[in-house]
Amino acid sequence: MQASPGIPGRYYFAIFALATATLSYQILITRFFSVMLYYHFAFAAISLAMLGLTRGAMEVYEKPARYAPERVGVEFAKHAAWFAITGVAAMIAFLCVPLVIPADYVLVVLGIATVAFVRPFTESGVCITLLLTRLPYSGGWLYAADLAGAALGCIGVILLLLVVDPVSATLGIGAFAAGAGWIMARHGGDIRILRLSAAVTLTLAAAAAVHTGLDISGKSHLGVFWAKGTQQMGTLFERWNTYSRVRVIGLGEYEPFGWGFAHKPQTRIDQHILDIDAGANTVITRHDGDIGKLAYLKDDVINAAYLVQPMADVAVVGVGGGRDILSGLLFGAKHISAIEINPAIFEVLTDKFADFSGHLDRQPGVSLVNAEARSYINHSSERYDLVQISLIDTWAATAAGGLTLTENRLYTVEAWDDFYRALKPGGVLSVSRWYDPKSHRVEFYRLVAIAASALQRKGVPADELSDHVVAVNVDNIVTVITRPDAFTKAQWREARTRLQAQGFKIFLGPDVTFDNVTSTLMSGRADPAFFASLVENITPSTDDNPFFFFTERFTNLITKPSATLSDNNAAISMTLILIVVAFCACLYYIVTPFVRLAKRMPVSALTPPVAYFCAIGMGFMLVEISQMQRLMVFLGHPVYGLAVVLFTILLFSGIGSTTVVAHYPRPGAVVARVVALLATLAMAGLLTPVVTIWARSAATDIRILLSVLLLAPPAFCMGMMFPLGLSVWRRHSELLPFFWSANGITSMFASVLGMALSIAFGIANTYAIGVAFYVVCAIMIAVSRTAGRLAEDDIASAAMALAPSIQPTLAESVAGTPADGVLEPTAPRS
Repeated sequence: MQASPGIPGRYYFAIFALATATLSYQILITRFFSVMLYYHFAFAAISLAMLGLTRGAMEVYEKPARYAPERVGVEFAKHAAWFAITGVAAMIAFLCVPLVIPADYVLVVLGIATVAFVRPFTESGVCITLLLTRLPYSGGWLYAADLAGAALGCIGVILLLLVVDPVSATLGIGAFAAGAGWIMARHGGDIRILRLSAAVTLTLAAAAAVHTGLDISGKSHLGVFWAKGTQQMGTLFERWNTYSRVRVIGLGEYEPFGWGFAHKPQTRIDQHILDIDAGANTVITRHDGDIGKLAYLKDDVINAAYLVQPMADVAVVGVGGGRDILSGLLFGAKHISAIEINPAIFEVLTDKFADFSGHLDRQPGVSLVNAEARSYINHSSERYDLVQISLIDTWAATAAGGLTLTENRLYTVEAWDDFYRALKPGGVLSVSRWYDPKSHRVEFYRLVAIAASALQRKGVPADELSDHVVAVNVDNIVTVITRPDAFTKAQWREARTRLQAQGFKIFLGPDVTFDNVTSTLMSGRADPAFFASLVENITPSTDDNPFFFFTERFTNLITKPSATLSDNNAAISMTLILIVVAFCACLYYIVTPFVRLAKRMPVSALTPPVAYFCAIGMGFMLVEISQMQRLMVFLGHPVYGLAVVLFTILLFSGIGSTTVVAHYPRPGAVVARVVALLATLAMAGLLTPVVTIWARSAATDIRILLSVLLLAPPAFCMGMMFPLGLSVWRRHSELLPFFWSANGITSMFASVLGMALSIAFGIANTYAIGVAFYVVCAIMIAVSRTAGRLAEDDIASAAMALAPSIQPTLAESVAGTPADGVLEPTAPRS
């Protein structure tokens, strides 16, 4: 990257390094929150990060004398060192609090401790605001360096977690940030700050190396000692990656672990517990090759499909500890394709505990595949008698946000259509979920709703749906078995006899009904009015609204708040709480300074730029979240949400920002850029669903290329908008930190609002709302030009009155600001 004249190259490296460290650190604490608390708390991490960045910007705005242009290097170095110190301290405190706090108060204290994570992001916010608002305006180059650093951060943290544990990664990130400060301090002339930066860099680097050695050698080291109400004891193996933490715990010889046994097992077997994010468990069973020892698996209702008809070719979605593979072997399956998305679980079965589990990957006819199930099935030529999905729950937040679970995309109408296409004639899809006759029927209802919708897509007439669906139950488990080809009377008679003989309770079948809700669903008469009439939301989940687990209506959070604080719907409560908090933060950081400024300058001059920069924060984040959610399944792995989607958006946004020059833009150039932005956004919105359906069976490299082609043009144009706004309103140079904070806090608001909008209205509509905010940007530019410019001296006097000690830089000294969307695992921005 060519530096702008007058700005030394170290400034570009400094902002690049801080953006890299900030985004990487945010993704790491998102993982910690998902493990120690619950997956929906990942949004809290995102909100804390954005709040901290906004506070940092406001600190620069409110203390102009302290952060004068000549002190940029020194202050950057000091705050970069404190970012490293407070970031590591907050992480250590968060991990160690449960060790010294009574169990009854741990959750409360951890909730309070999370506030500590605001501090490191405040320090980072100060650093980046200094470089973007206290240096001579260089067009979009500094802004591009910020975006490029964030892009590297999202890739770097993936690679980092492949080789080191998250605590060592946090220490290394702190050392990297402090090292960037040391480079700046060398030219600052303050020996104390230089020594501080050097000491922090060397100390954290040494600590990272030592801790990594302890982790690799298996010796005692800092880690998660407590998670979700339990101490983390007896760990045999632990592996972290960007979307889960996998742990194996020894269980020993015990009664066989199962979900819904029709008869209590009368044997004991050696097992290990396989735990995902301390919230989802399955078992690894010791297998010595003797299939007879596994006879108890016939009594588990999740295997009911094997009693419906013989199964020769089977696809197991979500291998876990290999229990479904053993079931397939027990029932005589000839070929089993076991598809597991998590490479850490794949490592457990094929390496770390391969001897214990009997080397399932080497069993005759068994193929273990590390891939996302829908993606694999879409581009595979294999066809199956059975596709089995047994209680796929991870409760692990992905990079796309706290409520975007990896398993969401298995429970949609389009997913079932994909699975149906992979079946042989007469093949079945078996899906097992949790069920409680008194308090938790909604997952069962939604499964039936998805089945009815997917079957009708396959051409099944409404009055024949009941001939294609069987549901059986034991205790708290229900298994829904669907068949694109209708059961004949003879087939169903024989299957019903076997199911009843095994002790399974039949809920649904060609001649069996359950209740009025399922009867309406299976009749094909379930229209929007019917779904709206129900207390809970059981509308069939789709790829555009894949939130299968969230069945509580948003209105119930007000009318019946206590009912929404349990089960999966607690995530909805968390989302709305964060929306309220983010909205209040917007009032404090935007409305309050706006009102103060409005007393000293015309509202007609102040409103357009403030609205413009707020709209960019909202628009960028909503577009980014939507595209990440839509492309994650198409690409075939949640990690690609970071490695392809976020990286592409940030990188091309940075490239686009470099096209904005420092001089005042010509009206024609402004219009051309805005038109290009809206056109590329509209085109991407229209083409994304078409391309993802058309190319879903293409090779991975082709799908990555198509995703980049969909993302790059609108990202390039979105990257132009912030520096373009700075050029248009360069007369407001003294107010740049305020604009930066407004952009950051609205990005925080949009990150949580975007998930709520996706749940309530669908991903496509959320994307459209994001585009609408960019339309607001265009309107604000037009309004500003129509209203005319405010006199230079009036603006200067207003800013001086608000911050009396401010010393403006050169007449041309304005700079870019944070990023359009900013910080989030979906788009952490600085």
